[in-house]
Amino acid sequence: MEFVILFMLVLLATIFLKMKSQVNQINILNKFLYIDKKPEKYISKMDDMLSKKQSPKNVIINNIQKTTGLLYAGRFEEVIYITNEINKMPKDWEPIYYQNLILSLFFTGETKKAEEILEKEKPLFEEFIKNSYYKEFIDIVHGVADFYKGIGSIDYFAELAETGANDYRKSFGYYFLGKIYKLENNMSTAKENFNNAMEYGKGSFIEEFAKSE
Repeated sequence: MEFVILFMLVLLATIFLKMKSQVNQINILNKFLYIDKKPEKYISKMDDMLSKKQSPKNVIINNIQKTTGLLYAGRFEEVIYITNEINKMPKDWEPIYYQNLILSLFFTGETKKAEEILEKEKPLFEEFIKNSYYKEFIDIVHGVADFYKGIGSIDYFAELAETGANDYRKSFGYYFLGKIYKLENNMSTAKENFNNAMEYGKGSFIEEFAKSE
């Protein structure tokens, strides 16, 4: 009996330490991307992880995480063509992957394909949008899609710019506000929003997109 108890304690301790290590790893990665605002450093870290032996499931998850860095680095084509590495992905990672894929397609001008995938994955997004963790970035996908359809919402992007979960998400709000105001020929307000997009989106493709406006 004592041996069984000892075994269970060791097992629980091992599981706890593994979970703690994974949380620490995620926090370090998030710091590279969202605090330090260095997508390339984030990608490099993901490449280091992918170069090590790991389970097939972790290879898929790490590739999906890598697409987030690739998206913010503006390496959209790599997001699109990484698909072969992430077949049979865990369902709770699918919304993150499809967010990155659909946005990358929009930003490379493949709007028709982006809309087709968004329509195909509509049931998936409807399922996961009920979860607060996924809701904001799913809303971003729909907001960007609406913009490219010519029905972008000032109210939505203004709210995103104000309440986005991190600076990069806020930069989406400012950037698309700038785009909408530019289309309305309100250049002073557009410029103000593009400047905010550059500040909040520092180090990402949004900074470069806003500079070119």
